[in-house]
Amino acid sequence: MQRLFVFVALIFTLAPLPKPIAASDAADELVVRLAEGWALTTSARVHGPFAAPLNALLAQAGVREAQALGGGAYLLRFAHSFNHRAIIARLIRTPGVVYAERNHERQVLRVPNDEDIDRQWSLAVIQAFDAWNITTGSDIIIAILDTGVSPSHPDLRGRVLPGFDFVNNDDDPRDDDGHGTFTAGVAAAEGDNGIGAAGVCWRCRILPVKVLNRRGRGNDAAIAAGIRFAVDRGARIISMSFGGPDDSRVLREAVAYALERDVLLVAASGNGQAEGNLPNYPAAYPGVLAVSATGPDDAVTNFSTTGDFVALAAPGAGVWSTTWRRSTGDTYGFADGTSAACPHVAGAVALVWTVRPELTARQVTEVLMLGADDRGAPGKDPAYGHGRLNLFRALQVALDPNLLIRSRIEGVVRSVAPDQTTITLSSGQETRPDPNGFYRFENLPAGQYTIIARTPSGESLQHQVSLTGTALSVARVDFALDSAAVASAAFAPVSPQRGAVYFPETGHTLRGVFLSYWRAHGGLPVFGYPISEEFIERGEDGREALVQYFQRHRFEFRPENRPPYNVQLSRMGDIILRARGVDWFALPKGAPTPGCRYFPETGHSLCEPFLSAWRSNGLEFDRRRGASEAENLALFGMPISEPQIETLPDGRLILVQWFERARFEDHGPDGILFGLLGEELARVRGWR
Repeated sequence: MQRLFVFVALIFTLAPLPKPIAASDAADELVVRLAEGWALTTSARVHGPFAAPLNALLAQAGVREAQALGGGAYLLRFAHSFNHRAIIARLIRTPGVVYAERNHERQVLRVPNDEDIDRQWSLAVIQAFDAWNITTGSDIIIAILDTGVSPSHPDLRGRVLPGFDFVNNDDDPRDDDGHGTFTAGVAAAEGDNGIGAAGVCWRCRILPVKVLNRRGRGNDAAIAAGIRFAVDRGARIISMSFGGPDDSRVLREAVAYALERDVLLVAASGNGQAEGNLPNYPAAYPGVLAVSATGPDDAVTNFSTTGDFVALAAPGAGVWSTTWRRSTGDTYGFADGTSAACPHVAGAVALVWTVRPELTARQVTEVLMLGADDRGAPGKDPAYGHGRLNLFRALQVALDPNLLIRSRIEGVVRSVAPDQTTITLSSGQETRPDPNGFYRFENLPAGQYTIIARTPSGESLQHQVSLTGTALSVARVDFALDSAAVASAAFAPVSPQRGAVYFPETGHTLRGVFLSYWRAHGGLPVFGYPISEEFIERGEDGREALVQYFQRHRFEFRPENRPPYNVQLSRMGDIILRARGVDWFALPKGAPTPGCRYFPETGHSLCEPFLSAWRSNGLEFDRRRGASEAENLALFGMPISEPQIETLPDGRLILVQWFERARFEDHGPDGILFGLLGEELARVRGWR
């Protein structure tokens, strides 16, 4: 059974309890400014030219008193209730009145009276005090999957629901470590109650789910069961301040169970930056909101695990919260770690859902991303994700009445005359691409859309996409019409282009995802130079994809998959043999041989000198030195022939062996080289 480890150590101190404060409302009043030469007495009588209409209006409206404010402005007090909008409209149409407006009430930014609020630097950074003027939360259930929660803690008492202990398999999920009580307090300690600390959501209910033991360790079985329990008990938010470097099916399936039921999962990104910076699970699963940690300087901490899976950053160094100690029981303390960052975001989710309960989990996630303060490299980056949490801005984004009508669909039409193509949406909008083939539909509401591209000759293609409605929901849909002409054009040499690496050896460029993948997994020795530009092509599975050809390979972009699986390598060996009319299933088989690696799946052996070359290369998945067999297989696949003599296009006889995705060639003193299968496939298809 795989084990997961929590990320913070807690240091505790105790704190006493002060008392709360109260507030009051103002009476109905208006402010007016009169023109020069006009004035009001304290009994609201007008002095000035043509004063009669204004005097009549003030008397009719019930103004009992006027107080001079300076600069020609007066405060009007009314004897009875009135319609503000109607009276203001009449006043500004009356001679002598420069403006009329409500006497708006202002208030001090809400700073709760919790005794240790001055220790909670993180609240000011995320603008919690401004946010609490909008809402302090509701009774949304946050499940705390952790070491348990102390139900007797004075800052949590009365809001801790009955939960379950999956470590000891009983219904007593009380904390026996302190970590779970700490994370619960960051998310949901009661605020403005005169004691201890304030959490992000003051009114949220806490569902304690104990999945970690008193040493902060737990296993996948307990955690997966805990996730399902939390979902079934009505939690809308699951906070998980733990993780480990191993993917597992049982954990992945539990995460999927929650996502399918629109539960928002928040997880710590990990504290392993110095230990290889490996992705941590469950944070790295698609759909989980992964949180890295920042310090008081707003920089991502040197312990925080970073990577493409990070969605947001939040304070996670020197964070003050509720906790529990074996020696003293309920108390308070500081802690460092992404474990402390994660529940800040869980509480923020609850506040957004308080003001917009109709949003989906994905929409709430995008609200937090849109409201985040961009830090580090502009835009999304591996350290901060979309930025550092800003609670106030997130609520402002959530309350925008146009929040869910800001999505886009855009793309490029690749055809002989793209500007003659018509692009139509199922919702009725229609446009034409520019001369470069680019098109865009903006300000789209949430929903499912079908995009149809039609040429003047009647050729058409269509795609379906789903949008959340927010500005972060952008669907990229490219079309390849007149595909043969487009593909041929993609193999024509181009000039150097901004934002791309140019290879004068072949006259082609490499950029973006394909460039990153090429560099990370072998570069020139494994893939060779690019021999085409990117273009849309129908793959072996019948689906269209963005592709690029290289001397030795062909890349396909599959954005629906998480990296590194979003770039897929074609089965070049299989494709070329079939193009030659060779049924490799019928090729002579090998047998297990000492010193060789036998593959019963294909019936072939891999021996020297090809075995060492196969083992020395692979797609880099685990960030560990060397290539594992899984990484070898991902790059080359299994052998589909025995070693055999073949004639190369230049007439040389050479020993080769075919693999699912490659052909190995023994060039004697020059070593083992990989066959130029990308060039061969391009010739077979008539493009070179």
